[in-house]
Amino acid sequence: MNFIIKFRIVIYIGLLLVLGCKSDQKVGNASDNSIQIDTLSQHEVLATSIFQKDGNAFIVPWKYLMSVKFEEQYNEKMGMEVSLPIFSDTLKILDGKKVQVEGFYIPVDETGNEKIVILSAYPFAQCFFCGKAGVESIIDILSPKKLPVLKVDTKIKFRGRLKLNRDNFDYLIYVLEEAEMVK
Repeated sequence: MNFIIKFRIVIYIGLLLVLGCKSDQKVGNASDNSIQIDTLSQHEVLATSIFQKDGNAFIVPWKYLMSVKFEEQYNEKMGMEVSLPIFSDTLKILDGKKVQVEGFYIPVDETGNEKIVILSAYPFAQCFFCGKAGVESIIDILSPKKLPVLKVDTKIKFRGRLKLNRDNFDYLIYVLEEAEMVK
């Protein structure tokens, strides 16, 4: 374990002790109506100890996304066995949080929706669609705006709210909602 990771873990433990594992704190006295100050939640502190930040977004390296495991389970709706992701605790702390991911641009022209693309850990020739990688190496990018047309395999960054998807088969296991390109 490198020094930075050890240092972050020590800081995280110290913060938990200081904050007493509380997610908020009252400051002031009765005469000032007890102003509420939100402090970092335990998950936020842990995420900060593991992931670097760029502005208000956690930078997520692909190694964390690709560390997911799978379990086979019969799905009544699908009428067959399906592979469901088992997300690590490290990933679960990012669920619903603003994150930034860098990868290779893959358009999804078949949908006809110019607000949806896929970001891949690998160039198109090595990506999930060619059978060279797993579903854990791609992310659905859902943008509120029309995305510009880029060349396949353009390396790009997106920032948005990460959603871990275990059972909605209309989407990939990772969805980046409200996504914006980072320039």
